Amino acid sequence: MDDDYRATNRANWNERVSVHPDTDYYDVEGFLAGDSSLYPMEREELADVVDDDTTLLHPMCHFGLDTLSWARECEEAVGVDFSPSAVEKARDLATDAGIENATFVEGDVLDLDLDREFDVVFNTFGVVGWLDDLDALAETVADHLRPGGTYYLADVHPFAEPFHDVDADGCQFGDWGFSYFRDDPLHLDADGSYADPDQSFEHTETVQFVHTMGEIVTALCDAGLDVEFLHDHPWADFPMYDRMERDDHGRWWLPDDVPVELPLTFSLRATKG
Repeated sequence: MDDDYRATNRANWNERVSVHPDTDYYDVEGFLAGDSSLYPMEREELADVVDDDTTLLHPMCHFGLDTLSWARECEEAVGVDFSPSAVEKARDLATDAGIENATFVEGDVLDLDLDREFDVVFNTFGVVGWLDDLDALAETVADHLRPGGTYYLADVHPFAEPFHDVDADGCQFGDWGFSYFRDDPLHLDADGSYADPDQSFEHTETVQFVHTMGEIVTALCDAGLDVEFLHDHPWADFPMYDRMERDDHGRWWLPDDVPVELPLTFSLRATKG
């Protein structure tokens, strides 16, 4: 990623860190009381590879809530984020939660080199769209996985991204936001975030990237990873469209009067041979 993109996005994410821990979306209070921030899907799809002896790497960890949730279930969890504010907050949160087997490192997933291997590398929600180079992501994953180790990725489904919104009647999809096959970056300027749409920020500009599902899978295969599964899910991790309804697990669904189900989230698991 161009350094200008990095600086623009880092300024926005640094500012998000000052807001996100206090939102209902993250429910830090519930986490400190013992709840896990992980979706049931994530735990179920990694249940056979994560145990008390597992070492786990979580690049793009934001302020570390998922990293710390995994730390409660494995031997060691290492979170990495390019935002220094996020890393500082993650370390404070680990102290507040009394979690000692989690470490947080400032770094960029596209050129990360921790000089060690892990049993699991974990990336979820808010990953693919922020990266201009999926080959570099896949190489980082492969370099940090032990032979036989597992990579897990869950994110917004690429098919759902181009839809701008659901129309007022909720019966058909309205304007297209951009092409599924778009090559050039998206330069966005908007207040708020997925965790707090009404929040005002000073640094409102971001640069994001469009990738197809084919690009995602091919990058991992080219890095020598064997894809075990690719699952589609009809829910999102944030209110992607108008009138979506949230369930007890924090997942957002299209309302019942929308006559179609679309893949809004995907989850993928791959193994290093």
